[in-house]
Amino acid sequence: MREILIEDQIKKIALDEGASLVGICSADSIKEKEFSDPNYLLPGAQSVVGIAVKFDDEKVRKYLSKEEYLPLCYEEGHITKKLKKIAEKIKVFLEDKGFKAFNCDCNYDYRNINKKSKIIVDSIRALIALINKEKDENIELTKKEEKTLIMLKKLILPGLRKTPMQLIPSLSHRCVAVASGIGRVGWSGNIITKEYGARVLLNSIITNAKLTPDKPMENNPCVRCKICEKSCQGGLFAKDSEETINIAGVEETIAKRNNYAYCIAVCSSMSGQNKFKEWSTWSPFRFDDIERLPLDDSVIDYVKNMFVKGIEKGGEQAENVLRLIENTFLGRNDKPAEDFRPSCGFCQLVCGPTMQNKKESYKLIVNSGCIEE
Repeated sequence: MREILIEDQIKKIALDEGASLVGICSADSIKEKEFSDPNYLLPGAQSVVGIAVKFDDEKVRKYLSKEEYLPLCYEEGHITKKLKKIAEKIKVFLEDKGFKAFNCDCNYDYRNINKKSKIIVDSIRALIALINKEKDENIELTKKEEKTLIMLKKLILPGLRKTPMQLIPSLSHRCVAVASGIGRVGWSGNIITKEYGARVLLNSIITNAKLTPDKPMENNPCVRCKICEKSCQGGLFAKDSEETINIAGVEETIAKRNNYAYCIAVCSSMSGQNKFKEWSTWSPFRFDDIERLPLDDSVIDYVKNMFVKGIEKGGEQAENVLRLIENTFLGRNDKPAEDFRPSCGFCQLVCGPTMQNKKESYKLIVNSGCIEE
């Protein structure tokens, strides 16, 4: 009986624990880009194990059609927990073999954000509480509270106007997914798999074990139907423009991006509409004094000011800003699964495993109507 290879053991653990797809790449194959160099998280990295877990198609369908909101939110939360659990099993297995291993965070893990800045989140939470109290006609602030409110506004609001629009991930799971053969980058920039389309979430495990890598997928499953672009309420994609990127020697042609501020404004739930007025995302909020985001670099300042305006409004819109800032600074991986609140992601979720599914999903989106404030 032949000895079972360590690579096969790793893949068996992943699949037995609930992974939909798993692959392995060398650390060297993706280290040339700052945002995908595994040595940032584990110096001496030799290999990276990529894992993917698929979404439930029926929950996606009901989310896109606006029949149900929370089931898909919870699904994203539970998949994130599952990815972390699977990665931990692989990490422990590798450590038991005498290797070093690192269980990455799935999302909202950035190099240019101080993850220890819990005080920032607590201060914003305190500011919102005072703003809500000030707006309550039945409550009068004490003099101490009035002074604290003024102080917090001076400290926090100018900082929100400096919110970074370009965030560098600690490790790009998409690069790992391409290099390890899990999928290829589609027109939208999302990972497209043969089996599930773009409806997967990803995680990675970095190790100093020198594992035999898998080959990248030869053919890209993306058929460039551009339904993802048509499903983007934010306006992230530059119409009919493309750019070429290279990951682990694989050349990908994708939609050229407008400024990421467009995505931050809409996908972060700051607004539910931008390009299209016939339908919205799940966000109930709308822009103030503007029909659509400006089509130049002034969009950056506009979106930064949206954070300030959201806080100053108090109530649900301020809580939405707080949730986004909390996710960005503290991550989402340790939060309860029920606390996940996506409001868009249509460019990813519209991309099902077949062309027929993509078309049907797009029809659901454009006929889903608007969420009202």
